Amino acid sequence: MVSAEVAAGTATQLGDPVVMAAVAWDRCGALLHQASLRETIAVAEAALRDLEPYASARYPDRAAVSLRGALHLRCSIAHARGAGTKEDAWARIDAALEDADRLGEGWYDLERHTVFGRGTVAVHAAEAGVEVDQPDAGLRRVPHVDISAIPSQERRTHFRIDEARALHRMEQSPSAVVKLREAAAVAPYYMYADPMSRALVSDLVRVGVPSQASALSGLIKNMELIS
Repeated sequence: MVSAEVAAGTATQLGDPVVMAAVAWDRCGALLHQASLRETIAVAEAALRDLEPYASARYPDRAAVSLRGALHLRCSIAHARGAGTKEDAWARIDAALEDADRLGEGWYDLERHTVFGRGTVAVHAAEAGVEVDQPDAGLRRVPHVDISAIPSQERRTHFRIDEARALHRMEQSPSAVVKLREAAAVAPYYMYADPMSRALVSDLVRVGVPSQASALSGLIKNMELIS
């Protein structure tokens, strides 16, 4: 958070709205980790206002469009976690998807580290769906998307975890265990340490998944959870 605040001060001195928006996106990430949901939205909204002339111009700045979408995704999660309504969360997802579609199917923003693109919108939609208790809607929100094409293992693993969370909410617990095993196969340390996946495994143990008992036991052991 301290680093993000220092970067924000430097960006303000530069006066470049794209740089300022990139720093705001970083700050929003830190604020979400601190559960500062309304502050997340306030920071994102200030950056969005500055970006709007560049993103909505006749010949828009592609970096501005990408950052606008990425900031909408930050807001979608803040709304989904309690700073707004489920309608607010979905509206932000839809706005981000519009920007991703403007940029094209193959677009992923690696220069500014947001990895913004259609796949990343799908990752956030899956998480938002779980948070607002509409898991099926979250998994369907971005149609015809190839998660494997996202150039970020962290994003791909995050999707698998939230897909598992969604399946468990949809009373498809055996499939949830399978998705967790897939996540562990490609990013074990990330998956075993992730608070959401750990909470999910604990709940799966509580309710019981007889058809996946062996797989679930392996997850418990690797997470060092006590059943």
